[in-house]
Amino acid sequence: MSRKRREKRDPQQRRAEILAAAFALFAERGFAATRMEDVAARAGIAKGTVYLHFPDKERLFTELASGVASPILGEIEELARNEATPPRAALSMFYALFRRDVLETERRHLLRLILAEGPIFPGVAEFYHREIISRGLGVLRILLARAASRGDLRNPAIAEVPQLVIAPALTSIIWTTLFERYEHLDTGKLFDVFLDTLFLPEGDAR
Repeated sequence: MSRKRREKRDPQQRRAEILAAAFALFAERGFAATRMEDVAARAGIAKGTVYLHFPDKERLFTELASGVASPILGEIEELARNEATPPRAALSMFYALFRRDVLETERRHLLRLILAEGPIFPGVAEFYHREIISRGLGVLRILLARAASRGDLRNPAIAEVPQLVIAPALTSIIWTTLFERYEHLDTGKLFDVFLDTLFLPEGDAR
């Protein structure tokens, strides 16, 4: 079977190979310095084949970013729909998933790139906010409002600023990608201590 026929039969595999090549290059060089021809060369295909699957570099990046966040958000959304799940337990699961699927993998570099290069490429930042951040904030608002109604929060006003919950995740990305070689950060302890600052101890709910 010729290579050309194999590509036509298995477009999803080809797409996955292109995304893997793009991910490696973005992590090594950054978004701005990576060209579509570089992605094609890394994937071992013609540049035109890349364009058959992705119209531009931004689409490549946004699909990668969505692939990282969507599974985590899906699991947290499911927890949020279950009112029997304590809000703290749901947020603890969010941090555990974030550590497992992002911080402890090469995927953390994608978030670092969004922080570093998002201002230069507003289309990427806008997509990430619209499709991922806004969706995540919606879930956090539900969980924090539930926690406030149960009297679980140390300060009920926290429910009005769900961005606070994202703060330690951003801190962990910045630290692990820039400063970890100089000083270790125990991200598990970071998240646990932060939850203690948000929630009253069990039995102390008002």
